[in-house]
Amino acid sequence: MQVQEIQRKTKLFFAIVTVALLMHFNSLAQVNSVEFGKNRVQYRKFKWEYYQTNNFNTYYYQDGKTIANYVAQIAEEELPGIEQFVEYGLQRRANIVIYNNFNELEQSNIGLNLDWQTSSGSTTKMVNNKMIVYFNSNHADLRRQIRQGIARILVDNILFGDDLGEFAANQALLDLPKWLVDGYVSYVAENWSPQLDNELKLALLSGEYRNFYQFAFDKPLLAGHAFWHYVAEKYKKENVTYFLYLARVYRNLNSASQRIAKKKFKDVLRDFMVENEEKYYADIKGRRDVPRGRVTVVEEVSEKRDVFHFAANPARRSQTYAVVEYKRGQSQVVLYENMVDRKVLLKNGIRTPDNERNPHYPLLAWDGKGTRLACIYWSEGKTRLFVYDIVARYKVVKQEIPHFEQIQDMKFMLDANTLLLSATRHGQPDIFIYKIDKDTYEQVTNDIYADLDASFVAFPNKTGIIFSSNRPNPNAKGGDTAVPGNRFNIFLADNYNRSEFRQITQLTNMKFGDARYPVQYNTSHFTFISDETGIANRFAGFFSTERAGADTVYLIGDEILRNPDEKELDSTLKAWGKNEPDSIFAFSVTNDSAYVFPITNYSSNLLETRIAGDEGQLSEVRQQGNIKFLYKLQVDERALQRRNVNPRPTEYRRKTIAAAQTASGQALQFKPTEEQSDERKNIFETGFEKDTARSEQKQEPTTVPTIEDEGGAVLKKAKRFDYKLKFSLDNFSGGFNNDILISRYQPFTGALPVVLQSGGAFNGMIKASIFDLFEDIRFTGALRLPLIGGIGTGASIGGGGGGTSVFVPVNQSLFDGGGEWYGRVDYLKKRMDYSLIYYRRTDLGSVSGLNNNPGQFYEGKLFTNLYQAVLKYPLDRVRSVRLSAGIRTDRVVVRGDNFDPETLKAADLNKQTFAVSRLEYVHDNAITKAMNIWNGLRFKIYMDLNAQINEKSEGTAKPGRFTYNAGFDGRYYYPIYRNFIWAGRVAADFSWGNQKIVYYLGGVDGWMFPKYSQFPRPQDPTYAYQSLAVNMRGFPQNVANGNNAVVINSEFRFPVFSTLINRPINNAFIRNFQLIQFIDLGSAWNGAYDKITRPEVVYNNPDNSVIARFKAGGIGPFVGGYGFGARSMLLGYFLRLDVGWEMNGFFRGEPMLHFAMGLDF
Repeated sequence: MQVQEIQRKTKLFFAIVTVALLMHFNSLAQVNSVEFGKNRVQYRKFKWEYYQTNNFNTYYYQDGKTIANYVAQIAEEELPGIEQFVEYGLQRRANIVIYNNFNELEQSNIGLNLDWQTSSGSTTKMVNNKMIVYFNSNHADLRRQIRQGIARILVDNILFGDDLGEFAANQALLDLPKWLVDGYVSYVAENWSPQLDNELKLALLSGEYRNFYQFAFDKPLLAGHAFWHYVAEKYKKENVTYFLYLARVYRNLNSASQRIAKKKFKDVLRDFMVENEEKYYADIKGRRDVPRGRVTVVEEVSEKRDVFHFAANPARRSQTYAVVEYKRGQSQVVLYENMVDRKVLLKNGIRTPDNERNPHYPLLAWDGKGTRLACIYWSEGKTRLFVYDIVARYKVVKQEIPHFEQIQDMKFMLDANTLLLSATRHGQPDIFIYKIDKDTYEQVTNDIYADLDASFVAFPNKTGIIFSSNRPNPNAKGGDTAVPGNRFNIFLADNYNRSEFRQITQLTNMKFGDARYPVQYNTSHFTFISDETGIANRFAGFFSTERAGADTVYLIGDEILRNPDEKELDSTLKAWGKNEPDSIFAFSVTNDSAYVFPITNYSSNLLETRIAGDEGQLSEVRQQGNIKFLYKLQVDERALQRRNVNPRPTEYRRKTIAAAQTASGQALQFKPTEEQSDERKNIFETGFEKDTARSEQKQEPTTVPTIEDEGGAVLKKAKRFDYKLKFSLDNFSGGFNNDILISRYQPFTGALPVVLQSGGAFNGMIKASIFDLFEDIRFTGALRLPLIGGIGTGASIGGGGGGTSVFVPVNQSLFDGGGEWYGRVDYLKKRMDYSLIYYRRTDLGSVSGLNNNPGQFYEGKLFTNLYQAVLKYPLDRVRSVRLSAGIRTDRVVVRGDNFDPETLKAADLNKQTFAVSRLEYVHDNAITKAMNIWNGLRFKIYMDLNAQINEKSEGTAKPGRFTYNAGFDGRYYYPIYRNFIWAGRVAADFSWGNQKIVYYLGGVDGWMFPKYSQFPRPQDPTYAYQSLAVNMRGFPQNVANGNNAVVINSEFRFPVFSTLINRPINNAFIRNFQLIQFIDLGSAWNGAYDKITRPEVVYNNPDNSVIARFKAGGIGPFVGGYGFGARSMLLGYFLRLDVGWEMNGFFRGEPMLHFAMGLDF
């Protein structure tokens, strides 16, 4: 039997080693065994259904069927082209998860990492062919997300493979820069656009980036996308995928670059910076940056801070304005009265560095007189409205708007009680007129197309609602299977005809760009923003209308006849058996047209524009570099009269025009023809051919065909199912691991060293997690066994009296050691999160004190079992309250000895069963920037209450039954330069009651070959558990001990090569190499919390008698240590080496080495 057991363990050992060698570190380790973690807060119940088409399962929930129809069709349409470009096919059906809006996307558990999941070995995250998208009212953006998701699945399969073994091996060997891979995915998903062109221009001309790597560090996605666009333009588009293929094959970017560009990779990046800067500097020549108006505000913006939705008060002489200020995830609606007095009207969201800005909210709008400011925002699962009266200085309206999934835009209409909304209802972005006092709405448009940016206009002989839409023509109805186009134009809807025959007129027909944000400019003009020339400039449209007669509508039964002839009317009446129609009505019809022309020639995009009330004013927002300019402008009558602004296309737009003309067979024409040469030349020479139709946009616009028939065919073949639970392997890890798995409390043994992880210096662990599709239900299991011993020879320091039997830990190995097992189930589907945990641990050691004979040692085994339930109530994304409760059993079993019958008779020692509980408040907004590098703040405050529920056994003769412990652990990570940070930590524990916890001060977390001091000995006889107070470098374990402990840590973490070298570093050891400088302060003491004193260093004889006691070096009541350390990755594991000195002078005495595995705090 023993031989079979050895054989089984030998096989397991080789399995663990094999996985460890194959797999690579890609993880965030648990830090100092303290569980933090962010939250996803569920405000609604999701009832999922899905379409199954040839290549995709498209999942949607309530009110999302219309969106799902679009997504299912677009996914099937786009897949072949993406497969052809990346030269790889989808291996199995992919899953698309659709959320109706951004706010509900934030409630998803997909991608949520649980901080408790130990992973300081290596973790392989499986591809799982899953993507997640959301609808922001713009079908073009939804299409981009779909393409991006498909590209990500295909690229991950290309780079890493589709099965566990191949995935693990490729993760270990392939190490491409993240900006390169993410940029390739973005490039595949989205063609270069005026928006991307503008972002790149602003970044490169800001003067902040001396080289490409600085640019890629700050804006990795933009840098990556722009790089691949540059490769396609300069070295041919077909070489883009080939470049990535070569990088994967050679596992070296220089080799790939030499094959494609015939130069080193760093030279290609240098050329990118130089050539793009030259291009953009040439482009801005001759353009006007300053509009004819006054600057209201100048704001500096960055990745962490921005301002948007600028709303200037429409009163002509007023300098009051409102704006949304965004900073680190939190939005504030701020009212500046006369540009001086600042009043915050709303704080929305939470401050965290990794939050994405909501694409819509908060929305702002002034009424026509400038006395009321309306704000629509989203909070705790509901869309809310308030209206602030600037005269009365309070919010006169505060209410919910429950009718819509999301609201894209808002403006006051004819009075202060009516709002004009562009909103999404049942998955359709339409226009609505909303009455504030009655909380009712009237629907203006009702179709699949996106109707955005609605605004009321009043022209001579015509009033209506002007808006931007991606409908192909004004008469398009758009059934459920219609697929809206990507291009937006301006339309006008009659606001008086409230029937389904409401007249809609198309006012623009942009050939290459979008037309957005239309508002009335003066009595005869409207204005809008278009990127037709490659830069978003202001355009104006001269509106004209003429009466065309009236249409008559007959309602007969279920049929509707519009202007029928006599025969059609008679036959319909006869078919329904009626003598006269049920109803007859007529409405006026007009012929509307517009002549559109540009009136600005900016060098960068116009970002925002809004009408500012009833007095012919509007607001405008532009950006130059990192500066945003917020303007309040009068109508530019001069530009309307002269109509001589003719912005030339950007280089990007010239290429798109040329490509379009080549595809259509037209001749390229960028210069005036000879017949036009006698005309007056404009200094702003255009790159368009002479557009004679520009002044004749009265003609019927070209109808853009939809793919309704093809899409309908996709949906006809699709099958619809209700979602049932589907589970798959989400991640798998294997290798060396020394993290603390579940609990940092051990039963009090009366011996040192204390090793909070089971086993030796190197422990092998295998862990796997299985999630359902939406990652709401999670199963995780792990097994850890000791591989290499490192504890050394333990020593008894006494049980402190009370009859406790001492358990001294010993070296353990795979063939003679303990182990750890745990299983965990998490249910995250609702607002309250639930978890169930089972944890088991065994340790080998020697037992003394049996039969009151402290000098006799026996072999023993310590067993710990923990059954625990956890409830977590998220307050928001970074704050939560957690309650855990369970049963914990600990006992020591004396191993039988053939030569000592007493061992066979010995009962279990130190047997104790506790009901354990903990209440925690957790705050965590820290984000991971690099290995062992975080930015942000995380802390927790906790309280433990344990009660012994078993009868006392031998070795547990302690009075009382209760353990109380209060603690705090806070960490702050402050960025200094790039990934160079300062990390600070304060941790404290205070234990009291009849069954206390003893804390041993000294050493580091995960110390692989720990040293310890046998003095001072624990003095309190009432200890039930023990733990460590770390980090306290420069000292061994047990420089002090007691039921109270405080630790203060300061570290400067400097990733040397990744900070100083501006090029890709493929070697993981060099890339992650860090130098640190640390200062540690701490203390542990017995008695009340206010009895803190400086610990003493004890010197003793070989027989353990005390020679002398000296106060340890430190500051005030704290012992102190300082020194330096190095960290890096070696063979896929993060290793730490610290050299620490006692704080009693500068580098006096012998330093102490601390070698450990796993990340820092």
